[in-house]
Amino acid sequence: MSKTIKRVKSGRLVSAVLYSMPSPSDSPKVRQQKQKTSSLAREKLNARTSFQKLERTLAANFSDGDVYLTLTYDDKHLPDSRSKAVRRIRSFLSKLRAERKKRKETLKYIYVTEGNHPGGRLHHHVVLNGTGKDLQEIRRLWIYGENVEIRRLKFHRDYTYEDLASYLTKEPRDWGHPKVGERTWTPSVGLAKPVVETETVSDYLTLTAPPEAIILAKEGPVMTVFGEFTWIKYLLPEIPKKTKRARRQRKKE
Repeated sequence: MSKTIKRVKSGRLVSAVLYSMPSPSDSPKVRQQKQKTSSLAREKLNARTSFQKLERTLAANFSDGDVYLTLTYDDKHLPDSRSKAVRRIRSFLSKLRAERKKRKETLKYIYVTEGNHPGGRLHHHVVLNGTGKDLQEIRRLWIYGENVEIRRLKFHRDYTYEDLASYLTKEPRDWGHPKVGERTWTPSVGLAKPVVETETVSDYLTLTAPPEAIILAKEGPVMTVFGEFTWIKYLLPEIPKKTKRARRQRKKE
């Protein structure tokens, strides 16, 4: 007998299931029950909604030290439609990309535009990769209002990728539910995608997180007559970013 582990790795965020696999020697009844168990397990890993896909995309591309922005408009520059607001945030991001290109630095981002409901005021939330030279540059390039909120991201047990994704998708949930699978956020081109891994393991193996990981959610083992499955979601510890050592220049003799 054997089990299957399937993992979805999104940067530090990992979701995994362990479930019983049908065997050639199983009777039709046993095989049917095991297939039902494996289907339930795989369903736990599916990202069907915009919110679930956003959580994994954020985790695959952004980590501690990256930047979260809230960009608002003053009365003089307030757009009268969502489409105009989208053109302005795209213009801002294009200028930011050009500035980084001069320094041979890349720009990765995800943004949402909110306030497109009765009584709302248009504004944007943006997640982008940090470079250490962001704050003054962002304030200089956002020319449509002085109220720019900027903070560095830090993910841990009390503030997860799920929390961030939930906040960024709150307006569609509160003011009209999007269709299943409809994306309510806009990513930059070329963002990393989650990586799926599958392996067959011994029937005696249990599903656990690495010792230093933070377990965010867990279900199971869920037992049936002929099989079982376990699901877990955890956050791996942050890996310190390597810093380049400055090369010492030899003095000319």
